[in-house]
Amino acid sequence: MTATEAHPEVHDHDADLSVSESSSDGLYLLFVSNDHKMIGRLWTGAAVLFLLWISVIGVLNGFERASLGDMDLFSTVAGYFQSWILFRTGGIFMVALPLFIGIATAIVPLQVGSPAIAFPRLAAASFWAWLAGAGIHLASFYVLDGGLGPDAGTSTDGTLLTVTSLGLMIGAILAASICIATTVVALRPAGMTLMRVPAFAWSMLVATSVWLLSLPVLVANLIYAFADMQGREPIAFGNADRLWGDVSWAWEQPQVYAYAIPVLGVLADIGPAAAKTRQVNRPVILTMIGLFGALSFGAWAQHSFSRGADPVFTDGNRIYDEFLYIVFGLVIVLPILGVIGGVLDTVRRGANPKPGAALTGALMGAILLLLAAVAGEIRVIPLWDGLHEDNVLLSTTTAQLNLVLAAIVVSAIGALAWWAPKMFGGYAREPLAMLAILTVFGAGLLGGVADLISGLMGQPDISVSDAVDSGVETLNVVAAIGAILLVLSGLAIVGSLMAAGRSTETLPDDPWEGHSLEWAAPSPPPIGNFVEPIPMITSEAPLLDEFEEVS
Repeated sequence: MTATEAHPEVHDHDADLSVSESSSDGLYLLFVSNDHKMIGRLWTGAAVLFLLWISVIGVLNGFERASLGDMDLFSTVAGYFQSWILFRTGGIFMVALPLFIGIATAIVPLQVGSPAIAFPRLAAASFWAWLAGAGIHLASFYVLDGGLGPDAGTSTDGTLLTVTSLGLMIGAILAASICIATTVVALRPAGMTLMRVPAFAWSMLVATSVWLLSLPVLVANLIYAFADMQGREPIAFGNADRLWGDVSWAWEQPQVYAYAIPVLGVLADIGPAAAKTRQVNRPVILTMIGLFGALSFGAWAQHSFSRGADPVFTDGNRIYDEFLYIVFGLVIVLPILGVIGGVLDTVRRGANPKPGAALTGALMGAILLLLAAVAGEIRVIPLWDGLHEDNVLLSTTTAQLNLVLAAIVVSAIGALAWWAPKMFGGYAREPLAMLAILTVFGAGLLGGVADLISGLMGQPDISVSDAVDSGVETLNVVAAIGAILLVLSGLAIVGSLMAAGRSTETLPDDPWEGHSLEWAAPSPPPIGNFVEPIPMITSEAPLLDEFEEVS
C-alpha cells in the first residue's frame, strides 16, 4: 500500500504494515503502526504531556510578572521574553493543534464510516516529524539560547534552529491535516453527503482547510527570516527586533480563532446526542461553523506586508484600523453565538441530559471561545480609540490567546471523555475529567480576564520592569494562580486517560446512544473499524434512524 492509497479495499493487503492491536510487542506497535486509532492516541498523549510543560512555563511567567520586575526567576528581560515566546509557540503548535489532530485522526474515519484514514503512512509520519520538531524546538531555546524576538539575549544559531523547528512542526501538522480533510471528502460511504457528515468531522474539514490556506504563509515568513540570517547580520525579516512582529499574526486576531474551530464541532456533536434528539436547524449550525472558519483566516493581517492590519510592532507601535480588520473582529462573535444558541435550544427540547464531563467540557469550551471573541471586540471597536495604546493591544492579544488555549483544552477534554470508549477502550474517569475541565476553565478565565484588566489599567503584558499600582500586582498573582490550576488539570487529564486505557471492562458499541457511525463500531474498534458493511446513509443521524425504526 503506497502513501497515497486510501481505499478500504486494500486494507487487508496492508496487514503486514499495520500491526494488529493484539500484538504482544507493544513498543514495536508504537513505532510501526499506521492504524489511525494508535496514531491518534500518540498525538493526544504527547500533547497532554506538553500541556503539563506549558503549564509550568505559564506558572514561571505569571509569578515573574507578579514580582513586578525583580527578576527573581529570569536573569534578564530577554530571558523572560524567550519564555513568553515559548509559551505561545508551544501552546499552539505543541498542545492546541495536536490535541484536535489526535482526536480527529482517531475519530473522523469512524464518523464517516471509513475503515482507515486517508494516506495512513503519511498520517503516521506526520506525528513522528512533529514530535522531532517539538524536541528540536525545545532544544533551540534551552540549549542554544534561541527564540523569535528581541533582544540581544538570543543567539543567531539558536534562532535559526527555532525557526527551522517551528517550520518542521507546522509542516507535520499540515500533512496530518491533509489526511483528515481527505478522509472527510473522499472516504464517505454511499449516501453521506457533506451536509450529513457529523458536526465534529465537518468542523475538522473547515479547520484543516483554513490551516492549509493560512499556515503555509507562516512557513513562508519563517523561510524569509531563515534566508535573511544567512552569511551576515540580518537586516529585515531575520532581525531580532522585528522577527516576532513578522510572525506574530499567527497568534493574534483573527488567526488565533482558526485553531479553535473544532470547539464548535465538538459542542454540535455532543449536545444533541447527549439530549437524545436531532439537532434543530442543523444546516444552519454547519453554516455557522463554516462562517467562523472563514472569519478566522488571518494570513492577510500581517504586520510587515499589510500596513492596515493591526501592526502593533511597526510605525511607532500604533494601530491602523482597517475596515476589514474591524469587521472581522466584530462579526466573528455571531457564529459562536449561533452555534451555542442552536445547540442549547436542541438540548432544551431533548431529554434533559445529565451534566457529565463530555457535555460540560463541550459547553464550557464554547463559552471560553465566546469570551475570547468579546476580548477581540474590545480590541477593535473604533469608538474606544482612546484605549488603543500598546499595553491594551498586547494585553488583549494575551487575553485572547489564554482564553482560546483554555477553550481548546476544555473542549478537547470533553471530546476525550465522550470518545474514550473508541480511542482508549474504556471510560474516562468522570471525577478526574470534570476536575480537569473546571480547573482549565478557571485557569483560562483567571488568566484571560486578569490580562485584559491589567492592560486597561496600564500594565503592558510583556513588561517585567514597571507596574502601575498594587491592583495590577494582584491581577498578576491571579493570572499566576490560573497557571497553577492548569498544572493540576494536566495531571487530572493524564490520570483520567490512563484509567481509560487500562480498563478491562467489556464496553457496548454505543454506550451513549450516539447518533453517528463511530458508535456502530465495537469499543475499541478493531483494525478495519467496522464488523458489518456500512449501509446506505439516509440522514445525518443513521443510528438514531435505526433506533426510531425499532421503537
